[in-house]
Amino acid sequence: MSEFDFFLIVFAIILGFGISAILAGWAEQLRLRHRIDPHPLQIAATGIILWFHFQYLWGMWLVRGFEWTFALFLLFAVAALAVALAAHVARVDLAAEAPAIREQYFRSSRPVYALVVVFLVSVITMSVVPAVRGVIQDPSTQVGIGITIARLTVLGVVVSLAWSSSDRVHGAGLALLWLLATAVVARLLVS
Repeated sequence: MSEFDFFLIVFAIILGFGISAILAGWAEQLRLRHRIDPHPLQIAATGIILWFHFQYLWGMWLVRGFEWTFALFLLFAVAALAVALAAHVARVDLAAEAPAIREQYFRSSRPVYALVVVFLVSVITMSVVPAVRGVIQDPSTQVGIGITIARLTVLGVVVSLAWSSSDRVHGAGLALLWLLATAVVARLLVS
């Protein structure tokens, strides 16, 4: 087993816990749909977090050929742990005595989006680490500049979501994140 195989398995397990938390939360909301009203912002937010899980797993394939150090492992681990923890924090409590889902969403939005910020800062940091810079898109190329602008835009949107308690700001921010995620998928399908 190579170093990459080992690290891919470790990160896949961590991310798998986050993915299962999101899917279990959605399944629970579907089962209890007669008693609860799912909140669209909560569904959209957990969908974006799920997207970050898949994007991270896909991105791991890019780093299969370089020399791992403990510092690099920690940087990658912080990102995986942050996004997986965000998935668990974003999951709503559907017990009969629990607050409404909208209230739970806004109660947990700061820690959830703060964890997503940690994830994004880790990913952005990965792109400037010399050992990774040639593997992940180099921020000094034309394509790299576009990717860096997109990453910083996502970071700015997520920071605004962490600090806002407005339905409109959250709706617009999540819509923008979904548009950017759609653009990334379109780009991946074309290339």
